[in-house]
Amino acid sequence: MNLLPNAELFFLSGKGAKRKLVKKAVHDLFEKKDVLIVAVCGAFTPPCTEMVKEYEALHDTFLKETVVDEIYILSMNDPFVMDSWFKSMKIKKCKPLPDGNGAYVLRLANQGGMAASECAIEMYNKGMGKRAWRWVLLVENNIQMVYLEEETPDGKGSRNNLDNDPFELTHAQQMLDLLKNRDQIDHIKHLNDTTDKGLHLAEISVQDRKQQDTIREMQLGGGQSQQPVAPEK
Repeated sequence: MNLLPNAELFFLSGKGAKRKLVKKAVHDLFEKKDVLIVAVCGAFTPPCTEMVKEYEALHDTFLKETVVDEIYILSMNDPFVMDSWFKSMKIKKCKPLPDGNGAYVLRLANQGGMAASECAIEMYNKGMGKRAWRWVLLVENNIQMVYLEEETPDGKGSRNNLDNDPFELTHAQQMLDLLKNRDQIDHIKHLNDTTDKGLHLAEISVQDRKQQDTIREMQLGGGQSQQPVAPEK
């Protein structure tokens, strides 16, 4: 069983001139809830903005058709930046999880569960320092259960200081389809519930990978498709 590490993060409270910073513990936020944590590399960057908009668009579907109670967007940005970013995108349903000090992402990278993966990376080549890798994590009452992450462009090697920011395997529709597949989810949960050696990574189907290749080819060829194609039944 992989308990989610705890940390106190800063959030904005109040409105206008009365806004102030308050601390909230992650465990308190997620207690007795099924929460989807969507980790992005940085506020206002194009791939991350696209990713957040996808999860916002499917927010109600996640809550209706899966176990998810809330969706949080995690980024190593301060609460003020996260607030401005959410307002610029008109995000009303997904919630920000600001980690301006990197305390939470770095703790995830070093304590159990996701420690087996590079969930925190270096982006010094883009002037962004340490950042979260792009991943999605389902947490049930503060227990890490289902984890999906991006791969490097070549599927191997370090994720640090990459030229490109991969966004192929963690689209909102892909995670939604995964969570609706009860047999696969129950299998993953069983594996993760009986181990303390790191989370078992959820797998994207071969069909889904082929569809992503098609999308990428359309984009390179000037096509307009920006959304993942639903897997064939």
